[in-house]
Amino acid sequence: LHNEKDLTKPAVLEILTPTDVRLTISEGRYHQVKRMFAAVGNHVVGLHRERIGAIELDPDLAPGEYRPLTEEEIASVGLPSR
Repeated sequence: LHNEKDLTKPAVLEILTPTDVRLTISEGRYHQVKRMFAAVGNHVVGLHRERIGAIELDPDLAPGEYRPLTEEEIASVGLPSR
């Protein structure tokens, strides 16, 4: 990306339809996905996060809803157990 001191880790791009893609990144920097697409002349209309690390996000939750993390999920991000 332009104006970045360090290179980002490689991403995996899967084209789903002419207007939808699945992009897998292993690190997230400030607006990284939007800036990556803008760099090649594309505009991001919407983003959907499927997982964060080992934590798969519940597709049945509405925007703004949440659920408690399991003990395993807490451990997977290096936080102390409750």
